[in-house]
Formats: sequence, C-alpha cells, structure tokens
Amino acid sequence: MNNLPIHITPHAIELSFPLRKFIEKKISRVSRFAGDVLSAEVVVREKSGATGLFSVSARLALPGRDVQANAVNANFYAAINQLVSRLARLSRKRKTRFEKRQRRAGRSLFIASTLETAPGKRHGKKRLTPPLVSFSPRAA
Repeated sequence: MNNLPIHITPHAIELSFPLRKFIEKKISRVSRFAGDVLSAEVVVREKSGATGLFSVSARLALPGRDVQANAVNANFYAAINQLVSRLARLSRKRKTRFEKRQRRAGRSLFIASTLETAPGKRHGKKRLTPPLVSFSPRAA
C-alpha cells in the first residue's frame, strides 16, 4: 500500500525532509502485516527535562480497534525503528486474533452441521461423546 496517508506531527523539534521520508518509509512497511490500514498518525517529540531523549508515538487507524505504540530512545532513528517493530508485532497479533476468530466460527458451523440428522431417518438419542474406554492394564 504505497499511498498510505501518514500524518507526522513534530513537537519541539524541527523535522527535515529526509527525516520525514524515513518515517514515511518505515511506517508504510507496517502495511505488510495489516493490509487494511486506513491511515497513520505519528507524533515526534523531544522529551523535555531529559536531555537528548526522543519520544515517538504512532496510531494506525484500522477497521475495528486501532493499533497504538510508543518508543523512547536517545537516537532518533533507533526510536523510529523500535516504534515500527512494536507496531508490526501488534499488527501481527491483531491479524492472528482475527484469523483464529474466523477459524473458530467455521469450526462451530462444521460441528453443528455434523450433529444434525438427515430428514426421513429415525430420530433417536444422539451420542455426542464416544464411550469411555480404558486401555490401562489394571482395568480388567
């Protein structure tokens, strides 16, 4: 997704054009894990009170719940890399949860369809669990 809208907001810091391009390039790579990203908002700060610390936070707007992450580091580029790795991890977790939910829904439909009896057959008691069989040597 090359045309991902990325909004970068600097606070108490001047961002040069190469830095903006670096942020856009790194954030756009997260769309590999979350292909349905609507937009991204990145806030870059130089921490007040602590000399030389950069704080970077980002929010990915997605259908459903958004993904948000923060990173703080003395090196600006390292902070961006930490942020992107955290966003990627959270996006993968979101994708896995979604896939599990889809599989679980399909499984319950399969179980329900196998428990139904065909029309015209004799309806009797349905056995949902197999009979208990013990294979231990003491169970004679």
